[in-house]
Amino acid sequence: MSHFSEVKTRLGNTKILKKALIAMGHTVVDSNEGTIVRGYMGNTLPAEFKILTSTHYDIGFVRDEQGNYQVVGDWELMPRVAGITQEDFVKSLKRNYAKVAIGEIAKTQGYDIQCVEDETSQNIEMVVTQW
Repeated sequence: MSHFSEVKTRLGNTKILKKALIAMGHTVVDSNEGTIVRGYMGNTLPAEFKILTSTHYDIGFVRDEQGNYQVVGDWELMPRVAGITQEDFVKSLKRNYAKVAIGEIAKTQGYDIQCVEDETSQNIEMVVTQW
Protein backbone atom coordinates (compact mmCIF):
# COMPACT_ATOMS: atom_id res chain seq x y z
CA MET A 1 0.00 0.00 0.00
CA SER A 2 1.30 3.40 -0.90
CA HIS A 3 1.02 6.75 0.89
CA PHE A 4 2.18 10.34 0.69
CA SER A 5 5.49 11.29 2.28
CA GLU A 6 6.91 14.70 3.07
CA VAL A 7 10.53 15.74 2.68
CA LYS A 8 11.52 18.78 4.71
CA THR A 9 13.77 21.30 2.96
CA ARG A 10 15.19 24.74 3.56
CA LEU A 11 13.91 26.02 0.25
CA GLY A 12 11.75 29.04 1.00
CA ASN A 13 11.77 31.39 -1.97
CA THR A 14 8.79 30.54 -4.18
CA LYS A 15 10.07 32.39 -7.24
CA ILE A 16 13.48 30.72 -7.12
CA LEU A 17 11.96 27.30 -6.40
CA LYS A 18 9.64 27.53 -9.41
CA LYS A 19 12.52 28.72 -11.65
CA ALA A 20 14.65 25.78 -10.47
CA LEU A 21 11.84 23.32 -11.24
CA ILE A 22 11.36 24.80 -14.71
CA ALA A 23 15.14 24.65 -15.30
CA MET A 24 14.93 20.95 -14.41
CA GLY A 25 12.39 20.52 -17.22
CA HIS A 26 9.21 20.34 -15.14
CA THR A 27 5.87 22.05 -15.68
CA VAL A 28 4.73 23.98 -12.59
CA VAL A 29 0.99 23.93 -11.94
CA ASP A 30 -0.52 26.37 -9.46
CA SER A 31 -3.48 28.61 -8.85
CA ASN A 32 -4.53 31.18 -6.26
CA GLU A 33 -6.56 28.50 -4.50
CA GLY A 34 -3.75 25.92 -4.46
CA THR A 35 -3.74 22.58 -6.21
CA ILE A 36 -4.20 18.88 -5.55
CA VAL A 37 -1.33 16.36 -5.62
CA ARG A 38 -2.35 12.95 -6.97
CA GLY A 39 -1.08 9.62 -5.71
CA TYR A 40 -1.92 5.92 -5.38
CA MET A 41 -5.51 4.81 -6.04
CA GLY A 42 -6.78 8.36 -6.45
CA ASN A 43 -5.46 9.57 -3.08
CA THR A 44 -4.93 13.33 -3.05
CA LEU A 45 -3.23 15.93 -0.89
CA PRO A 46 -3.58 19.74 -1.05
CA ALA A 47 -0.48 21.75 -2.00
CA GLU A 48 0.47 25.31 -2.86
CA PHE A 49 1.71 24.16 -6.27
CA LYS A 50 2.88 20.98 -7.96
CA ILE A 51 4.80 19.57 -10.87
CA LEU A 52 3.51 16.94 -13.21
CA THR A 53 5.23 13.66 -13.89
CA SER A 54 4.65 11.49 -16.94
CA THR A 55 2.09 9.53 -14.87
CA HIS A 56 -0.97 10.20 -12.74
CA TYR A 57 1.35 10.86 -9.77
CA ASP A 58 2.35 14.43 -8.92
CA ILE A 59 4.99 16.05 -6.73
CA GLY A 60 3.66 18.87 -4.58
CA PHE A 61 5.08 21.71 -2.54
CA VAL A 62 3.60 22.73 0.81
CA ARG A 63 4.96 25.58 2.94
CA ASP A 64 5.66 24.69 6.59
CA GLU A 65 5.51 26.86 9.73
CA GLN A 66 9.10 28.04 9.24
CA GLY A 67 8.36 29.28 5.70
CA ASN A 68 10.20 26.46 3.92
CA TYR A 69 8.67 24.09 1.42
CA GLN A 70 8.08 20.44 2.05
CA VAL A 71 8.24 18.24 -1.05
CA VAL A 72 5.26 15.87 -0.99
CA GLY A 73 4.52 12.89 -3.17
CA ASP A 74 3.67 9.24 -3.15
CA TRP A 75 7.34 8.31 -2.90
CA GLU A 76 6.66 4.63 -2.28
CA LEU A 77 5.48 3.95 -5.82
CA MET A 78 6.88 7.00 -7.64
CA PRO A 79 10.14 5.22 -8.58
CA ARG A 80 8.24 2.37 -10.22
CA VAL A 81 5.59 4.37 -12.05
CA ALA A 82 7.48 7.57 -12.88
CA GLY A 83 11.16 6.59 -12.50
CA ILE A 84 11.70 9.36 -9.93
CA THR A 85 13.27 8.56 -6.57
CA GLN A 86 12.82 10.86 -3.60
CA GLU A 87 16.54 11.08 -2.87
CA ASP A 88 17.61 11.86 -6.45
CA PHE A 89 14.79 14.37 -6.99
CA VAL A 90 15.48 16.32 -3.79
CA LYS A 91 19.24 16.29 -4.42
CA SER A 92 18.76 17.63 -7.95
CA LEU A 93 16.23 20.20 -6.73
CA LYS A 94 18.56 21.53 -4.04
CA ARG A 95 21.42 21.80 -6.54
CA ASN A 96 19.28 23.66 -9.08
CA TYR A 97 17.72 25.88 -6.39
CA ALA A 98 21.21 26.95 -5.25
CA LYS A 99 22.26 27.59 -8.85
CA VAL A 100 19.22 29.78 -9.54
CA ALA A 101 19.52 31.59 -6.19
CA ILE A 102 23.20 32.44 -6.75
CA GLY A 103 22.40 33.60 -10.28
CA GLU A 104 19.56 35.84 -9.07
CA ILE A 105 21.67 37.39 -6.31
CA ALA A 106 24.62 37.96 -8.65
CA LYS A 107 22.37 39.57 -11.25
CA THR A 108 20.77 41.96 -8.75
CA GLN A 109 24.26 42.98 -7.53
CA GLY A 110 25.40 43.76 -11.09
CA TYR A 111 27.66 40.74 -11.54
CA ASP A 112 28.09 38.57 -14.62
CA ILE A 113 27.92 34.86 -14.05
CA GLN A 114 29.30 31.93 -15.98
CA CYS A 115 28.20 28.45 -15.14
CA VAL A 116 29.82 25.15 -16.10
CA GLU A 117 28.13 21.88 -15.18
CA ASP A 118 29.83 18.49 -15.17
CA GLU A 119 27.09 15.97 -15.90
CA THR A 120 29.22 13.03 -14.80
CA SER A 121 30.12 14.33 -11.34
CA GLN A 122 27.05 16.59 -11.16
CA ASN A 123 29.28 19.43 -9.97
CA ILE A 124 28.47 23.00 -10.86
CA GLU A 125 31.21 25.61 -11.18
CA MET A 126 30.00 29.19 -11.10
CA VAL A 127 32.29 32.14 -11.79
CA VAL A 128 30.92 35.51 -10.75
CA THR A 129 32.66 38.62 -12.06
CA GLN A 130 32.08 42.33 -12.16
CA TRP A 131 33.65 44.72 -14.64
